[in-house]
Amino acid sequence: MLQPFTRTRLLSVEGDDEVNFFEKLLEYMGISHLVDIRKSGGKDKFKDLMQAYTLARGFRNIEMIAVIRDADKNAKDAFRSVTGVLKKIGLKAPGNPGQFSSGIPAVGIFIMPDNSSGGMLEDLCLDTVKDHEAMKCVDDFIVCTQKLKEGPKNIPKARVQAFLAAKPKIVNSIGLGAQKGYWDFDSQRLQPLISFLNQLK
Repeated sequence: MLQPFTRTRLLSVEGDDEVNFFEKLLEYMGISHLVDIRKSGGKDKFKDLMQAYTLARGFRNIEMIAVIRDADKNAKDAFRSVTGVLKKIGLKAPGNPGQFSSGIPAVGIFIMPDNSSGGMLEDLCLDTVKDHEAMKCVDDFIVCTQKLKEGPKNIPKARVQAFLAAKPKIVNSIGLGAQKGYWDFDSQRLQPLISFLNQLK
């Protein structure tokens, strides 16, 4: 059975790792007490889970919904995919990413990393630490892996793992890295995302 909603704002993210990341980011922003965070299971499970959420106890009290989704290869395609699902389940989608629709619930969509580029949460987090001294080691490591017969297929995820491995207390995921304070939440690269989430106030 789905956990009931106890707040008037819903943040839908892809998985457990994203839940951990956004818990810490919302805490940093001072709005964690306003928002229920739920995972939507990525693009393959998004429709079914969002449909189920609309039937969960407490959903009728939800006034705003923010959906976070990775662009992967194409931000426009990702946005179209999300809006298509929202319309099918009876929710009004915004006209553009980074915005909220009118009405209740108002629905907003943010496509990682910046609503226009291809990529994912990993790319955004790496941008926040691009000047960190460990990134030279990360870059050298990735260059070395490119010489392997079977190197990493997902370079941003490999870079994240290499960066986290360079920290005093190693964690193995981007969300746990956020919990440890390893990503720079003061970075200007996070401002578009923070501005979007601030609309949940």
